[in-house]
Amino acid sequence: MLEHENIELRSEEVQEILGTPPGWMTRYGTLIFLIALVVIGYIGFLVKYPDTVESKVKISSTDPPKRLVTQFRGRVKLIRVKNESRVRQGEVLIVFDNSSNNESANIEDVLTLENAIIAAGGPDDSTLLAFKVANNLVLGELKNSLFEFYRRQDEMKQFLSNPYDKYSLEQLRRELRKLQSMAASDRDRLSNINRQIEIVETRLQREEALAREKLLAEERVERTRESELSLKRMRESIESSIKSKELDMDRIRAEMSGVRAGSQENQDEAAAILRESFQALRRDLNAWKEKYVISSPVDGIVSLDLGNISEQQFVEEGKEIGVVVPLKEHETKGVMLIEVAKSVKIKPQQKVVVNLDSYSFAEYGALLAVVRGKSQVPIEGKITVEIFFPNGLTTTLGRQIEPTREMLGTATVITSDKRLIERVFENIRGAVSQKG
Repeated sequence: MLEHENIELRSEEVQEILGTPPGWMTRYGTLIFLIALVVIGYIGFLVKYPDTVESKVKISSTDPPKRLVTQFRGRVKLIRVKNESRVRQGEVLIVFDNSSNNESANIEDVLTLENAIIAAGGPDDSTLLAFKVANNLVLGELKNSLFEFYRRQDEMKQFLSNPYDKYSLEQLRRELRKLQSMAASDRDRLSNINRQIEIVETRLQREEALAREKLLAEERVERTRESELSLKRMRESIESSIKSKELDMDRIRAEMSGVRAGSQENQDEAAAILRESFQALRRDLNAWKEKYVISSPVDGIVSLDLGNISEQQFVEEGKEIGVVVPLKEHETKGVMLIEVAKSVKIKPQQKVVVNLDSYSFAEYGALLAVVRGKSQVPIEGKITVEIFFPNGLTTTLGRQIEPTREMLGTATVITSDKRLIERVFENIRGAVSQKG
């Protein structure tokens, strides 16, 4: 039976039927193929298949909020700004207690000295000889540096002109006794002022304690502080007067012993010492501020952690007590290191998609960036490519990323938006050229 069926299948009539395609396929097959080819080509034209370069990226903010950290272990003496207020770069925010040998500097007077030093600039000798600040500034330990400068200033003046060089020996003796008597009187006044300051300081400590317990009005405490400051200014003025008289007495003694202005070489040496003493005064003032003062690093809005810092509170060194948020818009940029061969396709203004390691793409989305430029010289076989974020750190899902000093992620640079059909023909050309 099977043999009979096989014979029938191999007959010419059956073979003719099997080998003849249906009529509709003959009529429409070519048309259907052309339509399918056109559709595939159209889809290949519409669909883009971007050419990309991928690399790790390091993102940093060029102007993030600035942390305020204490550099001194001590008691907060004064908070000079209100929380959330606008501050200028270099403005003093917090002052620590800087008492040294029962003497402390007044921050306003320290700033007065600083302004005078800044105004002097990179001074010449004539500016240094004319440099002078009010003699009642309360400068604490800084007054030693100032008096040393005044001493060097006076030595330089002796080389230029000595007011006692035309006095007789007897006149010099009378002038010396007069200055000694005046200096002794000043010392008596100084001793009396010191006793008054001790009394006022004791009263101030008692009143501040009562004020903290809300048992005394702050206005009363403020009046006592003003009295203390007034007495300290008087003390500084008297000490300055004593120092001045001592310098005059040194000049008279030098004149009496016949030691007068020396050679040009000695004068040049005195000028050099004067300049060095001025630089020492500048350095000591900067060191004092670094130790006892917290200043704003930028123009911005200050936000203090008032729960951890207040006046008269003791604070440990290295404690973060607030931040200053810059007023100007901070710029965030990213840096990639790409192999030289891959970097050839990268050009400015190309789009970049960044996925951050610390933020899930599914939850936060990606960041969109643009190529700013690339280095011309490779370092260890890699080119540095810099990108920026025109929309800030807002992701494709509308989430805002908080800027930090350093964020890591993966960046994909879209070097060209090629169409799928272009990719196909490129592959065909590549295959043909390889065979050829």
